[in-house]
Amino acid sequence: MPYPIEVNDTRGIIWYHYTSEEFADMIVDQFDEMLAQSARQPLVCPISLHPFVFGRPYRIRRLRKALQHILQHQDRVWLTRPREICAHIESLPAGTVPGSR
Repeated sequence: MPYPIEVNDTRGIIWYHYTSEEFADMIVDQFDEMLAQSARQPLVCPISLHPFVFGRPYRIRRLRKALQHILQHQDRVWLTRPREICAHIESLPAGTVPGSR
């Protein structure tokens, strides 16, 4: 399962000192670009959030706005967790996923 380096609050907020607004904008920009690209192929848009970083009360409002933006596209995306992606892939017929037997 992809683990994001770019859209990861620890890296963005702690290492690179992005503001909450800058990081939330990154989430929206990443999502919008990947949504456009997903018209050609399935993609996974992972976002890594940690309660001790972006879950702080003074940051959470920006996160809510970014997530609300994503929720506006529920008809075009599958909002899920890694375990559900894994279960779906495991349920596919052999050979559907490159390298599977």
